[in-house]
Amino acid sequence: MLPKTRKLATARKPRPTSDLATETAALDSGPGATSSHAPAVVAALHLEETARMRGWATTVVMLTTAAAAFTPSLPGPMARKLPWLVALALAFGAAVITRVLCADPRRYTRRVFRAFGFVVATISFELVYFLGVNSPVSVIITLGISSIGLGLDRRGALAITLYAIVGYAILAALVVGGLVEDVGVIHASGLPMIAQLFGAVMVPAVLLLSLRLARLSRQTMETAAQQCHAALLLASQREAALAEANQNLDEALRAGLRALGPWSGQQAGGWKLAEVVGRGAMGDVYAASHVDTGAVAAVKILHDDATRNDKLLERFEREGAITADLDVPNVVRTRGTGRIAGTVPYIVMDLLDGEDLSRILRRGVLSRPAVIDLVTQVARGLDAAHAARIIHRDLKPQNLMLVGGTWKILDFGVSTLMGSSSTLTQAVVVGTPGYMAPEQARSEQVDQRCDVFALGAVIYRALLGRRPFPGTDTPQILFNVVYRMPPRPGELAANISADVEVVLAIALAKRAEDRFATAGELASSLTAAFTSNLAPAMRARGAALLREHPWGQALTARP
Repeated sequence: MLPKTRKLATARKPRPTSDLATETAALDSGPGATSSHAPAVVAALHLEETARMRGWATTVVMLTTAAAAFTPSLPGPMARKLPWLVALALAFGAAVITRVLCADPRRYTRRVFRAFGFVVATISFELVYFLGVNSPVSVIITLGISSIGLGLDRRGALAITLYAIVGYAILAALVVGGLVEDVGVIHASGLPMIAQLFGAVMVPAVLLLSLRLARLSRQTMETAAQQCHAALLLASQREAALAEANQNLDEALRAGLRALGPWSGQQAGGWKLAEVVGRGAMGDVYAASHVDTGAVAAVKILHDDATRNDKLLERFEREGAITADLDVPNVVRTRGTGRIAGTVPYIVMDLLDGEDLSRILRRGVLSRPAVIDLVTQVARGLDAAHAARIIHRDLKPQNLMLVGGTWKILDFGVSTLMGSSSTLTQAVVVGTPGYMAPEQARSEQVDQRCDVFALGAVIYRALLGRRPFPGTDTPQILFNVVYRMPPRPGELAANISADVEVVLAIALAKRAEDRFATAGELASSLTAAFTSNLAPAMRARGAALLREHPWGQALTARP
C-alpha cells in the first residue's frame, strides 16, 4: 500500500503547459515541422538546428564586426561606404537577435529562421556590390547557403538560398554586362570579358552545388536520426517485453502445461479431469470431459495450500458465484461450481482454444484495426460485467484471449461487486501492478473506472510495445502508477496522433473522475481518434488533463 503523501521531495515541477498543447505546437511551428518523423526525432533535429543557427548568427556577428573595423581603410569615398556600413549594422542586428532567440530552442521557430535568412540574403546584395561581384565575398555566401540550406524547413531553406543565388547571378550579370557600374572595392574591369563571364556563371553554379550538398546532408541526417530512433524504440520494446516476461514468469509456467496434475484422472462432479492446461496464482485449470455427454470444459481447482486460507477460499468461491449469470460472448462462461469430495472447490468454465494477448504481443505491436477490434470487444465484455455490478480488477494481456476471432476476458479471481464492503482484500493491493489504477494501488474503494484505466494501459502496451508503468520491482511500479505519467506515446511511435494521445491521457488519468465513465466510451473515442474524428470537447478535456499532468512527468501532489 502506497503512502498518501501530499508532496514528493524528489518530484520535478511540471511544465506550466503540456507536451500536447505547447511543446508539439512549438515543434509544429518550428523549422522542423513534419509529420514524417517521430516527435522525438523532430525534437532532436530542432535542437541541432537551433545550435547550428546560433553558431551561424555568431559567425555573422564576428564577420560584420571585422568588416566594419576594416571599412575606414578600404578605398573609396565615405559616401559610398555609408550604405555598406548600414548593411553591416542591419546584418549585425539581425544576427544578435537571432543569437538571443536561439538561446532557448522553444523561441527558435520557422518564422525566426525565415526572417533571419531573408534579411541576411537581402543585405548580401549590398555587400557583394560594395566589395565586387568577383571578390571573396562569394565565399561568405557559400558558408551561408551551407548553413541555411541544412534547414529542416525545406521550403524556407530553398526559398532563401535560391533568392540569394538568383540575386547574386542577376547582380553579376548586370555588372559584367555594363548595365550597372562596377564600383566594387575589388573589380574586374581589367579582366577579359570571357573571364568575367566565367566568374559570373561559375560562382552561381558553385552556390547551387553548395545548396544541393546541404540538402543531401539534411536528408542523410534525418534518415540517420529516424533509423537511430527506430532502433532505440525496438530495443526499448524488447527490453520491456523481456522484463514483463521475467516478472510474470508465464513462459516458465507454460513449460509444465499439458502435463498430468494431482487431480488428473479424478472427477469434479460430473467432469473427468485430464491434463493441466493453465495455471494461476490461486489454482490450476484442467481440461475435462463430461462423463455422460462427453462435452469438454475447463475446470479450475483451488490449490491445496489455498484451501487452508479462509480469505482465498472465499474469494475463489465468489469468483464462480458472481460470474455464473454473466453470459456474454466476450467473457469466459462459467458453467457451474462445486467441491471435490465436499472439500476442494472448483469452477467449471468453457474450454478455450486460443492465444492470450500477452503471447501475441511478444511478436510485436498490434495494427490499428487489430487494436480497435480488441478494445471494442473487450469493452463490450467489461460493460456487461459492470452492468451486473462486477469489477474485474485484474485486466491485463494475460487475461485476454483471442478465440476464433472473439476476444474473451478471463480470470475474475480478484473481481469484486460494485459498492461491496467486503473485507477480503482490505489494506491489500490486488491486481497486477503495471495495469492497476492509482486508487487500486492505494487499496482504496474502486468502481468500474479502475477497469477503464487497465484497458487504457492494455491499449498503450498493444500500440507501443511497452507497458505505461514499467519498473524493476513492484514498489517502483506502484509508485509510477500513482505518481508519474507514462512517456508520451508520440515519442515512442511515429504513427501515434495527438488525438490518440488525448484518448490515452483520459483513460490513464490519475483521478477516476477524470477518466471515461465506461469502457464503451473509451472504445468509441479511440476509434474516433484513429480516424481524426475525435470530438473537440474531448480534445479540450485531454489537453486540460495534460496541462495538469504532462506526459513523462512526476506529480507534485497526490492526485
